[in-house]
Amino acid sequence: MPRPRKQPAETGNPAAEDPFLASLGALRLDPTIGKTAQIYTIIRNGIVQLKLPPGAAINEREICARLGISRTPLREAILQLAAENLVTVVPSSGTSVAPIHIQDAFDGQMVRDALEMRVVRLAASRMNLAFERALAANMAAQRKASAARDFDEFYLLDEDFHRLISECGASPTVWRIINGAKAQLDRIRRLGFPRPHHAETVLAEHQAIFDGLMRRDSERAAAAMQTHLDRVFETVRLLIAERRDYFSPDAGEVAQRAGRPAGA
Repeated sequence: MPRPRKQPAETGNPAAEDPFLASLGALRLDPTIGKTAQIYTIIRNGIVQLKLPPGAAINEREICARLGISRTPLREAILQLAAENLVTVVPSSGTSVAPIHIQDAFDGQMVRDALEMRVVRLAASRMNLAFERALAANMAAQRKASAARDFDEFYLLDEDFHRLISECGASPTVWRIINGAKAQLDRIRRLGFPRPHHAETVLAEHQAIFDGLMRRDSERAAAAMQTHLDRVFETVRLLIAERRDYFSPDAGEVAQRAGRPAGA
């Protein structure tokens, strides 16, 4: 789905204003796309990018006011988010962002492993000049964002890198399937970027994938992708220890059962 279009930001907002609510002032809904779908995407992105961290309240009244919408499409979007375990709805208390559910993250990782390993091999054989240029530009932008420690931008470029590979190897439909399955996993990915040297490691892994693709070497690209995807298990183990408040109460137990992320 296209990102909602931005308007020039208004000045005079309080410095301490909630960053998610502040970002809504720069958005304008596209009248050609259903409101529920756009609101769902806006809130989902806020959760995944940690502008709405676990436990944060979803201020329905303020969201409606800033986007100029009624409660109906917002509530429909919230029901979709609740079905993905991204928000918790308590009738007497309102809606808040749910903690990261490790089992859901591992399920999303299985989808990525099954589909991205296939599409990266196909991408190596189907690579053309247009995708070469797009991926090269993406890698250059990743290096710039990593050097600037702009983790919001780096996350978006990371997403675009994998999307480009999926679209080269298969189609936008395959990427939509992958993207729909990995919301909890994406929260972990975004949470991990500020860790020392983590973004640099991800960048190096992307470079290895890129090199394999540019050489049209499907096995080299696939091996680099597998190394990259498997890193999530180490990341989960470290983040559960460091940021326990972001995860569901059963996170440690689920990670232990999964075996690979709790191996250390």
